Amino acid sequence: MKQILLGAFEINQVNLTSQGLWAHPDQNTFRYKQLDYWMDLARLLERGFFDFLFLADSYGYPVLRGETPAVTFEQAVEIPNNDPMLLIPALAAVTSDLHFAVTASTTFEEPYSNARRFATLDHLTEGRIGWNVVTTSSAVVAELFGRGPLPHDERYLRAQDFLDLSYKLFEGSWEDGSVLVDKAARRYADPGMVHPITHDGPYFTSHGYFDSEPSPQRTPLILQAGASSTGRAFAAANAEMVFLQGKDSAMLARQVDDLREAASSAGRGREAIKAISGLSVVTGSSRAQAEDRLEEYLSWVDADAARAYYAMMTGVDLAALDPDASFSTVTTEGGRTQVDRYKDTTVRDAAADFIRRGMRELILVGTPLEVADQIGGIVEETDLDGFNYTPFVSPGSYTDLVDLVVPELQRAGLMRTERKPDTFRERLFGDGMAHLPSEHPGSRFRPAAMSEVDG
Repeated sequence: MKQILLGAFEINQVNLTSQGLWAHPDQNTFRYKQLDYWMDLARLLERGFFDFLFLADSYGYPVLRGETPAVTFEQAVEIPNNDPMLLIPALAAVTSDLHFAVTASTTFEEPYSNARRFATLDHLTEGRIGWNVVTTSSAVVAELFGRGPLPHDERYLRAQDFLDLSYKLFEGSWEDGSVLVDKAARRYADPGMVHPITHDGPYFTSHGYFDSEPSPQRTPLILQAGASSTGRAFAAANAEMVFLQGKDSAMLARQVDDLREAASSAGRGREAIKAISGLSVVTGSSRAQAEDRLEEYLSWVDADAARAYYAMMTGVDLAALDPDASFSTVTTEGGRTQVDRYKDTTVRDAAADFIRRGMRELILVGTPLEVADQIGGIVEETDLDGFNYTPFVSPGSYTDLVDLVVPELQRAGLMRTERKPDTFRERLFGDGMAHLPSEHPGSRFRPAAMSEVDG
């Protein structure tokens, strides 16, 4: 039986996806500014055999009809928030088995400084870092950075140029064996094995040496979540882990098969990308008790805040649409993942579902054994590789999963029971796989590969 990968979905702010739930008596996310809150969470995740902590991020906040609604501040809808990247060294220091994925945008960051930060994090975590590659659609963010917004497909053209330059920096500047640290000979590195890179792309230009020596993985593990046809093609070419958006097994099974076929068509093989779905769990001593707990959590959701959140994510104001219209007619130059999700429903049904679920995909309820059985059934029906767990309250939802559900998953053979030090990429693909495989397009920027091309 396949052993699943298990991640925790978090963001360095007050709300996660259920807008308004921050005020629940059992919710501790208001402590997001306190480092000990995050350190305690990392220790809990490691105790529960989580494979990674995923930290989403965005510079944006809601704007409706040209104004930021008051509910944005009243319910802390994506504002205020802090930089999640700065948490990682502290969390890595109190764990040894937990990996970390953090978001960085190819639309508003710069390739050289971004590569330097990820190389530093890969060193400090001893290879436990992943980069969630996103493109940013928000007009608000464009205004904050003083740049014009880019159309959807052009954002991915920029993203590919961003990645191509990043691969050159990570893979092409320092050869394997270039770092000597030979005190007797007084030679830290072999100058003949360190090369300047040259990149003159459609969006980025860079000439010179990468000033970070090779880290354990060189290129951080690449994660991605685009759901549009352009986003899926980008993922097929670059990603090693992809977050899918499906509300049931049938939808997820189609997405998994499409993803594997796209990876194969890109020359990387069907198993080159791990497919991950979102998951939330509410458990209790009986299914009825678990269902009651779920409804109690959802009663804290603020509908106006949820609509503002949706507009920020997609550029679509749900309140401005005909509730009886088909959602398939909705188009946007913003993020399309949460638009494509509802293409088979009406606007009314889509709005009701998003207010209830937010960005959550699977929501499972029942006793711990019932939930574990449901997870096993979903994996069997979809061929998913794992789940990104989204809590309702923190740390309570994590504690329930770790203490009640994880042992059932381990007994069923669905989760590992032993810990060992490895890199993030090795956790996904096996021992000895710390670096990008030869089938990955990033490998063509290595010095040996470039020499073959030049020759």
